[in-house]
Amino acid sequence: MKSEFLDLFHLRRIAIVRCCGLGDVAQMTPLLQQIRQDAPQAQVEVFLNANVASLLEGSPWVDKVHALPVKDFLPSPRNLFIKQLWKKVGQQGPFDALFCLDLSWSRTVHARAVPADWRVGFRTEAWKPFSPLDFTVTVPVDYPRNADHTSLWFLRLWLGSTDSEDHGFTADLRHLKDRRRSPLPGHVALVPRAGNDLVSGDLKQWPMKHWPRLAQCILAQGWTPVVMGRAGDLDMKTMPRGTLDMQGKHSVTEAARYISRCAGLIGNDSGLFHIALAVGTPAAGIFGPTAVARTGPFRASHGLSITAPLACVPCCSTQCQVAAEGRKESERPFCLSSLTPEWVCDRALKHFTHAKS
Repeated sequence: MKSEFLDLFHLRRIAIVRCCGLGDVAQMTPLLQQIRQDAPQAQVEVFLNANVASLLEGSPWVDKVHALPVKDFLPSPRNLFIKQLWKKVGQQGPFDALFCLDLSWSRTVHARAVPADWRVGFRTEAWKPFSPLDFTVTVPVDYPRNADHTSLWFLRLWLGSTDSEDHGFTADLRHLKDRRRSPLPGHVALVPRAGNDLVSGDLKQWPMKHWPRLAQCILAQGWTPVVMGRAGDLDMKTMPRGTLDMQGKHSVTEAARYISRCAGLIGNDSGLFHIALAVGTPAAGIFGPTAVARTGPFRASHGLSITAPLACVPCCSTQCQVAAEGRKESERPFCLSSLTPEWVCDRALKHFTHAKS
């Protein structure tokens, strides 16, 4: 018969499984720090999709990173209920505790096949009667609109299964900071795109036509705008002279190191925005449909969330459906198009200056 809580003193191997984007990795780190603090003797192993796994290489909170192919995390006729993923996790067992950071019943049902004394994860009211988990934290059915941060939900898995107290950690990827090169005090990283290989971020992207005007405002204030992201994310022909183009010139970890040298970052609710916060760089996030409460800065005073004062914000939808009320249909989503470059620039640069002082 299992005890009521995990025995912190006797934990030796802990597995954490998560399919995620860049920002999700940063949002996991408060949980990883909490585990290290409460069970320093335990070996912590994280199973991630390979395109983001490098962010945790060298982290003091993780002992081993298992980088698995993205296809292992995607259901298909040959990978029903992502069985291949759980098979590979199981081959690395046994574990004292297995933490599943996915909400879906179909994506965690095969966790039962992993040899582990405890299996911990989430459940919703929509879950099937059979649960593969020994301890669960119940999340709202309408999870995207809930008022609690993703990092806090991750922490609740540990706090609830161990009866530990929250130590108040925030996102931390400081092992990626570039400490060998000098800071770039006047550089502001601009990240025009959002989304990743798994989820499209088109709806939460600030209009592309606004970025040239934002860069012009930044230059007028004596700062240097630097466009970052994948090659071709933004057409540099539209950008004013003096804007630097770093698109496609960095790996994920190199981008994190470069951002750590910048004075600030302005971006959508995207991976590089969350990475900036995790490496300690002041960052201003432009939020439209997504909820600041759930994916905004977590316990980070150097993070700023910029939103429009509209009743529909956040809708947490994949399609803007509010009445146009005289606005052009081409301006959807209105929560983002209504944020002017001048206003965003003013708020962001004031925030960067304050955060440095």
